[in-house]
Amino acid sequence: MSGRPSTVQGAPVTGARPIALAPRGLSQRGGWGFLLPTVVVLFALTIFPFIFTVVLSFSNVDLTAGLQVQPGTLDNWQQLVSDAQFWASLSVTVIFVALAVISEYLLGFGLALLLWRDLRGGALFRVLFLIPMMLAPVAIAFMGRMFYDESYGPLDGVLHHLGLPIVHWLSTSPLALISIVIVDIWEWTPFMILLLLAGMQALPAECLEAAQLDGASGWTTIRYIIFPMLAPISVMAILLRMIEAFKIFGPILILTGGGPGTLTTSSSLYAYFTGLNNFNLSYGSSLAVGLLIVVTIVAIVYLAISRRLVARVLTT
Repeated sequence: MSGRPSTVQGAPVTGARPIALAPRGLSQRGGWGFLLPTVVVLFALTIFPFIFTVVLSFSNVDLTAGLQVQPGTLDNWQQLVSDAQFWASLSVTVIFVALAVISEYLLGFGLALLLWRDLRGGALFRVLFLIPMMLAPVAIAFMGRMFYDESYGPLDGVLHHLGLPIVHWLSTSPLALISIVIVDIWEWTPFMILLLLAGMQALPAECLEAAQLDGASGWTTIRYIIFPMLAPISVMAILLRMIEAFKIFGPILILTGGGPGTLTTSSSLYAYFTGLNNFNLSYGSSLAVGLLIVVTIVAIVYLAISRRLVARVLTT
């Protein structure tokens, strides 16, 4: 027989010690004690700079007399609305986002399908595909600049050995923007692979087995089963990547510096040049906040449209 005391259903268990619960006020104070360091860091690094940037966008800053802020003006926003360079930089940013995000999703989806299957050496390829995402963006930009270098780059070196003319990848339009998009695709396609592969591994096996028993081809299975079931995670992956792509700054600064001329100047780079290079902090802040407003509107419209499309795909 066991040494444990027997119990009768419905009767209280004898010998059990009651669990001591901490007072509600003490529990809340302990929780705030753990959250306080995170809240302080978040406020210092995110909330306060954002509020200060918004205040600067409605102010005139005189750097010649120290940091003197004169709030209460709409001159910066009136200038932004009529600033042709801002709208040109925004169009460059939108074109970059469209080319990069669409290419990264299509490549990520195809590579995730390959890695999803039991290929020989699949684990090794997964690690290799994720390496670009582990590198610093500045390092990737410098690697891209060396790759496109007209004098010592391997790309023009191959063209020279083949007897073909050297291409000025970073100093001619539209090759400069396309070259930046290619570098971004190499860096961020692993992000799409990671999310989509995780979604594929979570798919129910019953649906795929039923399609296989019905004699569905591989393309039919992808078109009518895998792609619709991955629609929610695809929407979130594209949204996250799109928001990040709108902030493109470092690669363009290192690869082309916004050139030739201003043909590859993104909105973030234009705000940087205006605020820090030209010391116009107020208008540079307005440009940054304006870009934030544009990204927010694009994200809201994208989510509204994608929800209808996902609902339609899942119901058909």
